[in-house]
Amino acid sequence: RSSLAEKGNFVFAGFRQGSEEFQPNDPVDPLPCFIPPRESPAGAPELAQRYPLNLLSPKSHAFINSSFANLPRQLRHAGEQLLLIHPEDAAARAIGQGTAVRVHNDRGAFAAVATVSDDTRLGVVVAPMGYWLKSSRSGNTVNAVNSARYADLGRAPTFSDNLVEVVPIA
Repeated sequence: RSSLAEKGNFVFAGFRQGSEEFQPNDPVDPLPCFIPPRESPAGAPELAQRYPLNLLSPKSHAFINSSFANLPRQLRHAGEQLLLIHPEDAAARAIGQGTAVRVHNDRGAFAAVATVSDDTRLGVVVAPMGYWLKSSRSGNTVNAVNSARYADLGRAPTFSDNLVEVVPIA
């Protein structure tokens, strides 16, 4: 039980770039509990039928967020926007290693090159963020499919609560 939570939003400012400006300061449930993701079979079954893959968009190892993503040396290191996809998910969609793919949902779409690997779980695809629009195949980046909603605590981003579908580009 958290007595701090009852008094209002208690997320440490350092996790929000030091800003208190946009914090709601509403009371938070003092007993933590599991909240299913908004975009999940439990939270939105109809959405999960159309978009069965959960997209994660971690930071690229070659950039600092999107800083340096315009530099040729960093782009050579990062390569083109990739999408890591599990072999079973790839096979079900006729996607092979190096296939150009369209990743989409109701919010938008972006293009990537498939990397088929069991380094990701079945049902999860991974597309590093940080690429610039001008270096993308489609004029969009992974941010095109991300939600602008805030999380339930601290107005954190919800870009890991994101369902998509992936199809080969003909």
